[in-house]
Amino acid sequence: MNHGSEAALLPWWKNPASIFIGVIAVAFLVFSVGYSEGSRNGRIQHNNVDTGFLQDMRIHHEQAVAMASVYLDIWEDGSAVGRTIAREIQFAQSFESGRMVQLLRMFGESEVNESEQAMTWMNEPVQLEKMHGLATDEQLQQLRQSSGVAADKLFAQLMITHHNGGLHMAQYAAANGKNSEVVKLAGAMIKAQTTEVVELNRILSNS
Repeated sequence: MNHGSEAALLPWWKNPASIFIGVIAVAFLVFSVGYSEGSRNGRIQHNNVDTGFLQDMRIHHEQAVAMASVYLDIWEDGSAVGRTIAREIQFAQSFESGRMVQLLRMFGESEVNESEQAMTWMNEPVQLEKMHGLATDEQLQQLRQSSGVAADKLFAQLMITHHNGGLHMAQYAAANGKNSEVVKLAGAMIKAQTTEVVELNRILSNS
């Protein structure tokens, strides 16, 4: 399979495939996420942690979904555990991205981080592309060009790092967020990604 196209060389956040994934995630929320009007006013209360977490975690999730998609595209008789985790990430994090958009709309906040910095809401400002856990363009290109056991191992390594960065953000949001829906969402991410890190480490121990 040829993965050397010009599109593959674009930064992940500019890659048409990533944009398509984002569009799918937004469409998915429209049909999958519903909120009752009766409890809307209670949920709309929020602080800068809620807003910043949702905006930055959307970007974080988009890369995780893109990385899982790359791995599934190159997967050929590799780790069954890795393939299952990648599919779970595609589904769950696309769903969560949609939910995050919904919440930001409810708050009347921008759906995207419009600044050049991430994690200011947790007093750890970094450039957006250097958010904790994000893979570099070079690492993603290396994953596109890998195969077999090497692909399984690299995917596991990159996703463990990615999840650990996401866990750091989710733990802060769970402890410091004001909105109950955001706090619950952060808690769900912590539970799911902690479990996936355990399984990903098993891939490394068996490779």
